[in-house]
Amino acid sequence: MTNILEVLTDEKSRTNFMRGLINLSKAEESREGSVGINTEEMTFLKNAMLALNLPEYTQRELETFVRSKDNAINVSFETKRQALFFLREGMQICYIEGQYYQTEKDMIEEMAKMLGVSCETVKKIEQWVREGIEWSARGEEILEMEG
Repeated sequence: MTNILEVLTDEKSRTNFMRGLINLSKAEESREGSVGINTEEMTFLKNAMLALNLPEYTQRELETFVRSKDNAINVSFETKRQALFFLREGMQICYIEGQYYQTEKDMIEEMAKMLGVSCETVKKIEQWVREGIEWSARGEEILEMEG
């Protein structure tokens, strides 16, 4: 299993990673009837900030960004590995609610272009994430087999 701190090696890459995840969480806000970042995503984001060992001032800035109406996408990474890691993890947060909405897909595609990642690679990542979600769901079903 990849250690996130081995991929995102400095504060800048970890902050960019979080800003990108926040953008993806905000993408859903534009859907009709959405009331902002849901509790599960907010919990995930806060835990991610802690796991990334971000300084308190950076965490406060990111929390302000969460609450702001600013949806400007400005993600960048110094390595292709960081960009691919971000896209993989970003898609997973999109699936937290069990669905990958078109607004999220569109933003992932826009971010991938910004990061120089091909559509083919994005599709491979999406397939891997979807297979992982399905695998996990089958594992949950096992717990209910004789209950």
